[in-house]
Amino acid sequence: MEARPGRKPFRILSLDGGGTFALIQAKALDDLFPGEDGHQVLSHFDLVSACSGGAIVAAALIEGYSPREIFDLFDDPVNRYALFGRLPWYRSLLQLLTGAMSAANRVGQRFSTDGKLEFLHRILPRMGTVSLQNLHTMVNDSIARVRAQRDEPHRAMSFLFVTYDFDRDRARMMRSNVASPAASFPHRQQRATLAEAAHASSTAPINWFDKPAELDGCRFWDGAMTGYNNPVLAGVVEAIALGVPRRDIGVLSLGTSTVFLPERGTAGIPDGLCRSRARTGFLPELVKVGKAIIADPPDAHTFIAHLMLDGGLPRDVSCCPYTETAVVRMNPVIQPVVERATGQWSAPSGWSVDEFRRIAEMDISASAQDDVDLIKRLGDGWLRDAWHNQPVRGCGVWSSPAAQAPLANTDQLCEIGHRWYSDAKAAWTALSA
Repeated sequence: MEARPGRKPFRILSLDGGGTFALIQAKALDDLFPGEDGHQVLSHFDLVSACSGGAIVAAALIEGYSPREIFDLFDDPVNRYALFGRLPWYRSLLQLLTGAMSAANRVGQRFSTDGKLEFLHRILPRMGTVSLQNLHTMVNDSIARVRAQRDEPHRAMSFLFVTYDFDRDRARMMRSNVASPAASFPHRQQRATLAEAAHASSTAPINWFDKPAELDGCRFWDGAMTGYNNPVLAGVVEAIALGVPRRDIGVLSLGTSTVFLPERGTAGIPDGLCRSRARTGFLPELVKVGKAIIADPPDAHTFIAHLMLDGGLPRDVSCCPYTETAVVRMNPVIQPVVERATGQWSAPSGWSVDEFRRIAEMDISASAQDDVDLIKRLGDGWLRDAWHNQPVRGCGVWSSPAAQAPLANTDQLCEIGHRWYSDAKAAWTALSA
C-alpha cells in the first residue's frame, strides 16, 4: 500500500546528531519557519525526537531560541570552544601518541564532559534546570497559546532524547511524557532536567569526551551509540505506541550531512572525489568503530520508518525517484555532482577538490573558523540545490569500483525520497499545510 499523500495531522520533528554540523539544521529550520521563535516552531509538531547535536538544537528550541539564534549559538567561536572544551595535554596523551604515528589514525579523548554541561546550563538559563516532566506542562501551555493565535485546536506535544545507558548497555529514551505507552514499566517520575537530557544524549565517547555524562546515579553516553544518531524510528515508534493511526503520521527528518563517496576507480569520476579503500589494523579499525556511531546509511532507519508508515516501493529504476512517502528527509549529501551540460562529474559549483575533501573528512567537533565556514557553505549550497539531498533509499551503483558507469539520469540515484532540498521542502509543505 502506498503512503497516502496529503496533509498529515500528527507531525514528528526528528533531529540527527552531528556536533557543529547542527548549524545545518538551524539553517533548514530558519528557511522553513522564517522569523519564528522556538515555541512557534515547535507548535507545528506533535512530537520531537532528538539525538546528540540534534538534542542540543531541540533543547534550544524548548528554551525559546529561534532557528536563527540557534545558528548564531553554533556560529559563535566562544560557544564552540565551550561545547568542545579541550582537555589539558596530559589528559589526552593517547590523542598525542596516536597522532604522532599517523594523523589519520588519531584516536583518544579530547574534550571535557563537565565543561559541556556547564555550557548547556549557560545557554539554557530558563529551562535548563527544569525536569522533563515539568517541562511537558510548561511547553504545552506555551504552545497552546501559539496555536490559539492561529485558531488551531490545542493538542499535546511531547519530546524525547535518545541516550545510551552506560552501565546497563541499553538505549534509554528520556521523555517529557513519562506515561507514554512506549515507556517501560514502572512509569517513574523523570528526574533528568532539560540540560541533563541534552548532555546525556550528546556525550560521544572514544574520539571525543573524557567520561560518560552522570546524572541521577546513572551514567550515559551519546545516544548515537544505540544506532539512533538518526532518531526518526524512535519518533515513529513513539507515535504508534500513543495510538496515532499510521496514515496520520508525517515526519520531518533533519540531518547534519552525510558522506557518500564512490570508491576510487569508479568509471567517469575523478579519483580526487572518491574514497580510498579503508585500511585494516587495530588503530584504523578503532577509529572506524568510533566514527561508526554517527554513520547513517540512507537505507536504514528512514527507510524502515517509510515502510512502517505504509510507504510503497518503486517497481523498477524507471519509477525513481519514488516520492510518495510520509517521511521527508532533509540532509545534504557530500558526494560528487554531475554537470548536466557536459555530463562530467565534479565537486559542486564553487568548490575546489581540496575543499571538497576537507568537508568530506571533517570531524563533527570542528571549531576552527575556516572549517565552520565550509560547513556554512555546505548548508547554503544545499538549500540552493547545489548539493544533493539524502534519499530515504538510495541507489547502490557506487558499491564497488567494478560497478557500471553512473546512471545517465542521476536523479535515479535517489530511489525513494527527494533528490533536492527544494523538492523535500515542497513535499513537507504539502504534508503540513
